[in-house]
Amino acid sequence: MALTKLKTGRYRVTVSVRPQGGGHPICKQVTVSGTLAEAKMVEADLYREMKARSLTAAYASTFGEAVDLFIANRRERGKMSPAHEKMVKFVQKELGHIRLEVFADQFAAYRKHIVHSPTSYGKPRKSASVNRYTAIVRAVFGYLVGMEIIDKNPITSVKFPKFKESPRDRYLTPEERLRLKAAIHTHRPYIWPIIRYMFAVPCRVGELIGAGREQYSLTTNTIFIPESKAGVSICKPIPPYMMSYFQTNPAPWLFYREVEGKYQPITRQILRAAWEHCLEAAGLSDYHLHDLRHEAVTGLYLMKNAEFDIAAVAGWVPKVANPMAVIYNRVEKVAAAGRIVFPPEEPETGAVRIGGVAAAL
Repeated sequence: MALTKLKTGRYRVTVSVRPQGGGHPICKQVTVSGTLAEAKMVEADLYREMKARSLTAAYASTFGEAVDLFIANRRERGKMSPAHEKMVKFVQKELGHIRLEVFADQFAAYRKHIVHSPTSYGKPRKSASVNRYTAIVRAVFGYLVGMEIIDKNPITSVKFPKFKESPRDRYLTPEERLRLKAAIHTHRPYIWPIIRYMFAVPCRVGELIGAGREQYSLTTNTIFIPESKAGVSICKPIPPYMMSYFQTNPAPWLFYREVEGKYQPITRQILRAAWEHCLEAAGLSDYHLHDLRHEAVTGLYLMKNAEFDIAAVAGWVPKVANPMAVIYNRVEKVAAAGRIVFPPEEPETGAVRIGGVAAAL
């Protein structure tokens, strides 16, 4: 601590405290106008404040410890969805061991490495993924700045600019759609209802996985999604050709499989594994589950549905003067779902050759 007299009635108070866990000292300096006694009181108060900050900083000497603080804060504020937390924890697993004072340099090297390395599934890593990792790291350091654990955010947009992203533009041809459907019917028929629904209605996988039967309304013929990526609820319509499936569903979940006479929910892992198997059987590549959302949106546009209605069932939040009206206007969401006109589904007749064997549809 240091107390310096600048002139009569004006003092500079400097306090420096080293975190208990080691690392750089935490410093703060203020200028006080008043008497010497008042300056000493400010010095004592500032020391107590910096001592408290040093205790917090002791738990954030590495990036992994900083992420723990970040997640706890986001959970308390209700700002951490399961999907986002999973991605944050992936970044924590990859980079958590790095100390904060050397993190920026090592993260720069990490970005250069992963942009040219494949994913755990052996696929090329997209620039969008690297940009998401960078955004997470920037947010964690932004939290540390807000808590005054560090002075400034080292992950700036100048030092770590976004990689150029190429939008997905992969759609199935009619022949590819038939091959994929035939592969699903032949190899993993239990995922056909959820895939069939995603072909027709723009959804994210997380909105449907684990959805309960109580979310389906027979009165409005909609599925209620209480929480979406955009932070709003959604009412999803039911295609006419799937009404009987939902009305006669015997399981506690909207999408399920039957194992040894018992109903089980289709988890994300089960769906992904079955999907990849069917893609391989159908001879398809570079096609993701999320691409079904693009297929569904395209079909709704081709049927000349109103853009507002498509946005409502897709879960897009328009930029409006009063966004709370979009969040809470449940009645209009149900009405939008009811106005949706679906394209006719391709007839499930004929045969397609899968792996040299004719598979009937």
